[in-house]
Amino acid sequence: MIVSRNLFFGCAVLLLAAVTGCGGGANIPEASVTPPPPSPVKAMLMDVANSGELGSGASMIRDGLEALNATDAAKASLLLEELTALEGLEDPDEIKAKAQAMADQL
Repeated sequence: MIVSRNLFFGCAVLLLAAVTGCGGGANIPEASVTPPPPSPVKAMLMDVANSGELGSGASMIRDGLEALNATDAAKASLLLEELTALEGLEDPDEIKAKAQAMADQL
């Protein structure tokens, strides 16, 4: 009788272990780290740096820099001053250099 009881409990423990398994844990997906997209202001400045022409894009750049003022006032203030200087330039090479320097700050 003791043998049959031990055999019964032994089988029950083995069955329980087989049903539950090793508990592989939850599958946690890996978090992909993607860099933030470049600022639209930076993209516009890069276009100006490539073309040497500011044109009507200056108002969109100004709007973007004013929006940046909410998160980084010091940088926005400096870049707005540089944009005013950029708007006063006429030589395409100077415009390209100034726009590139501004884009590098973003």
